[in-house]
Order: sequence, then structure tokens, then C-alpha cells
Amino acid sequence: MKVLHLANVLGDHVGGGVNEVVSNLYKNQKRLQHEPHIWYPGDINDANQFREDENVVALPTFGDPKYGLVKKIFHPIFKEMHYDIVHQHGIWKPISILSKKLRKNNNLGSVVQPHGYLLRHNFNISKYKKIFAFNLFEKSNLSSTDVLVSCASYEAQSLKKLFPQKEIAIIPNGVSLDFINAKKRLGNYQNPKKKMLFLSQINPIKGIERVLRAINSIGKEKFSHWEFIIAGYENKSYKKLLLKMIDQLGLGDIVSFTGPKFGQDKIDEFDSADVMILPSFNENFGIVVAEALARGLPVITTKGTPWEELNEKKCGFWVNNNDEGIKSGLIKLLETPEKELNKMGERGRQLIQEKYLWENISIKSIQLYDWVINGGTKPDFFL
Repeated sequence: MKVLHLANVLGDHVGGGVNEVVSNLYKNQKRLQHEPHIWYPGDINDANQFREDENVVALPTFGDPKYGLVKKIFHPIFKEMHYDIVHQHGIWKPISILSKKLRKNNNLGSVVQPHGYLLRHNFNISKYKKIFAFNLFEKSNLSSTDVLVSCASYEAQSLKKLFPQKEIAIIPNGVSLDFINAKKRLGNYQNPKKKMLFLSQINPIKGIERVLRAINSIGKEKFSHWEFIIAGYENKSYKKLLLKMIDQLGLGDIVSFTGPKFGQDKIDEFDSADVMILPSFNENFGIVVAEALARGLPVITTKGTPWEELNEKKCGFWVNNNDEGIKSGLIKLLETPEKELNKMGERGRQLIQEKYLWENISIKSIQLYDWVINGGTKPDFFL
């Protein structure tokens, strides 16, 4: 099967969850003896891992690639595409116009995966620009695709409210076996303090300020043997707000920033931590939760994420999506013996191996494509 992944962004430094999903589907669909391709707006240097791969194409853009203004979007070449299906990742950019044009001109099957961009908190960021884009081209694009893809039932229900007549597939994100089995390289790493890690994009939707307020409310002395490490690509204005709050609350001895982490450095960051926290207001999946569990870390996250399994499988704390919820999670962390935290990490690692491996999830993507193209019995992962 020849698959075109049409991504609104690609690359470790800019792609976030979209990059992880597209990259892993691409690699594993190749392993399954299919022929995936990737197109994305930008420069091939953005996606270093694919620099020598001729099936990964960077589409030249007008101005900054983040705006997705693909040149020659109406070029006749786009009428001669020989693919079986188009899988669009991400929305709100003109690449959605190209997606609709490709499938219409070439009579292709299609699926669109919004990657959480339609969830309430995400939608409210630059809300009026998104309302304009929705009415201009995105509603038409989403309405005309064969299937919408979500990565959790929470997102699927949200999509169903917007598009009640549309088929909604639920295919989770995951973690690769290579990531799970990567060897630790910390050697005799010793830290007298325990480490609570945040590792994700540092922007307002992540709710990091709620952790700072919770630490202050519980009492800084309770965290005298802890450090809170914030790692990730930084929104400058949001980091400035956090730094001001850290100074006002006197948390400078507890909190520090370490910048973005990729590859083995990312694994090392997980391996040096005792717990991972993701205090987000909203996540369609939260792939960093799966990654932390895969490396044996218990996780604290909110009910703004689809991770109720943390409580069900006893591998973390899934807390209310407010200040009191974050505070309760931290209190539970402080009250849990180290031995039990280690057991929670082991249970989390087992959960990922059983349910969230890209090697297995990619099979579902092929089953979805086959159903879109050929019909037959609908797969069992639809809403």
C-alpha cells in the first residue's frame, strides 16, 4: 500500500507530538512492507532523521514554514499523485487545502488526524484566527474526509459532537521498542535530591504554574529534598511568567530549566528522574506520559489528559484538573514510600509493553487504510 503522510510540521525541534506520530508510523509501516511517504511544509534540515530519505519531501513555503504557506499549491503536478490514501496530520494550515485537493483530484481515500487541535483549550489559543480558518477551509476539509482519527476516546467524543455524521477511529499514540529497551548510560549517577521532571513543550496549556503554586501551598520545606526540573522547548513569554513566579515564591532552590531534550538525552532525563509530572489543562494524548512510563517512571497528570489508566493500573496519579488536584497529587507523591513508587514504575512499563507499542499500533493504521479503500468489516477501534 502506498501511503502519503501529509504533516503540518516535522522535526524534533518543531514537531512535538505530530513529529513523533508521523515518524513512527512511517518507520513501522515500512517495516510492514508498505510504501509510506511524507510531505511537510518547510526545509529538509528540519527533519534531520530523514535527510537522506527520498520518500520524505519538504515542500517549499513562502516565508516562515510555521505558517504552512506551501508554494505552487495549485500546481498541475498535484493532479498526478499515485497514492492509495492520504493521511493528514494536524490542521489549521493551508496544507489542509492541499489535502482536500489531492484526494479530490486523484480520487484517493483519506483520513485526517487533528492531533488535539480541536479540543477546547487548544482551540481557544488564537481563537478568532481559527474560527476564520475553520469557516474558510478547515470545516470543508474535515467534513469531506473518509475518517477522522483520534488517539483517545476523550478526543473522539469531542470530534463526534462537531461532526456527528463522520466515522471516528481511535488509534492511540505509542512508544517504540527501541525507546523502551535503550540502555541506561548514567553509570554511577548519584543525586542527593529526588527529581520531579516536566518534559514537554513549555507553553501556557501545560499549566506548569499550578505545580509552582502547589509546592508553595504544601510548603517549600516539604520539598527540601526534591528538585523540579522543567525541560522542553520554551515559549519565551510563558517562561518569563514562570521565572517571575519562581522568584516571587522563593522556589529558586527547587526549580530549574534545562532546555529541550531529544534522542538519548531525552532518555537520560527520564532515567535520572524519580517521577514525571504533566499538569496540562488539555492533552489529546500526552505522548510524554507513555514515554515516562516506558522508562519506568510513575506519572502525575490531570484529568485534562486521557490517562485514567494511571489510577486503574496503579502506575501514577490521575488528578482533578485544577490547583487542588495538582496539590493532592503532590501530597500523594510525598506520602508514597520509594519502594511503592518503584513498583508503580514497573507497572507502568508493563502497561506500555502490553498496549502502547508503535510496532502494534501501526498495524491498526494499515487496517484503517484497508477499510477506507476496500470496505468490508469495520475494524473494532471505531467510536
